[in-house]
Amino acid sequence: MLTPATITVNFTANYAGPHRICWRQCGVGSYVCTNIVECAGGGNACSITISVMVDPESCDPICFEGYIQATCNPESSSEGQVPWTATFTPNPVCKLYALRYDPVAPCVNPPQLGPTISAVDMGLNCNGTSRPEVSVYCESEIYLCASSIISNLPVGYTMTLDDGCCYTCDRYNVVVSPNCPSCILDGSAIYYVECGTRELKKIDLSGDQTETNEICAVTGSISLQLTTEATGTITPIAPCT
Repeated sequence: MLTPATITVNFTANYAGPHRICWRQCGVGSYVCTNIVECAGGGNACSITISVMVDPESCDPICFEGYIQATCNPESSSEGQVPWTATFTPNPVCKLYALRYDPVAPCVNPPQLGPTISAVDMGLNCNGTSRPEVSVYCESEIYLCASSIISNLPVGYTMTLDDGCCYTCDRYNVVVSPNCPSCILDGSAIYYVECGTRELKKIDLSGDQTETNEICAVTGSISLQLTTEATGTITPIAPCT
């Protein structure tokens, strides 16, 4: 959601009189030159604050650029333009984390399932809704969007900030199949962060038939927690629409 913000442009004015401060998002559209400030000139400091709109819950920095120019020069002229740039770096409240299980003892074959973290202990999603209960296999992780690290995790679990972003989404084709003719999917699950709501979702699998799901999820957030009787693939299709 776009939010009002300001950029303060400080500069040294050699000329006395009004100066225009033009700006735009870097490389986007025409310059806005409606901001005028009166300066003393003579090498004295001058300053103006301009209003812009930014998205603090985005993950991508926003670059602004512009120039300062004494109004004795026509706006259509490049004469006397002094360029400036500024970057707004968002700090979203809701960030992507990896929840990983690494027990003290080495993983065995087949890998053991970590302790179940109850829905109560998993806490709330960024939008205040409840998360599902979670179980993660040894030396693997799931992803969730959160405003803080979950406290009092069972021994072996760690929660660390990921490089990903909770505000970008892609559509995936997720296929999970039995690993042998007599194998079943019971005990396997698909975890992902739902696009838009940023809620942690869990799909419990069962039966002896291939499960195919098309999922719109936060980019890179899908995790397959599979028993040795199941095998699966995650294939990106396209950005979510």
